Amino acid sequence: MTMTTKKIIQEKLQNLTEEQLNQVYTMIETLESEENTTKKPSLMTELQKISIDAPEDFSVQLAARFGREVGED
Repeated sequence: MTMTTKKIIQEKLQNLTEEQLNQVYTMIETLESEENTTKKPSLMTELQKISIDAPEDFSVQLAARFGREVGED
């Protein structure tokens, strides 16, 4: 019979003292906080942070500067 890791841990926890349980809890909290801090933001999240402070016709100005015609389609 195969036991899952979670079940094995639950059985082991029953035999621990209160102090040992506190140590286990601290370790779990540390693992969770490490996991949360190591998650890298997605590309979309990073792109959403970009803010461009430019005039409304900025792309038209750039096109004109580079000699491209801009039509009003």
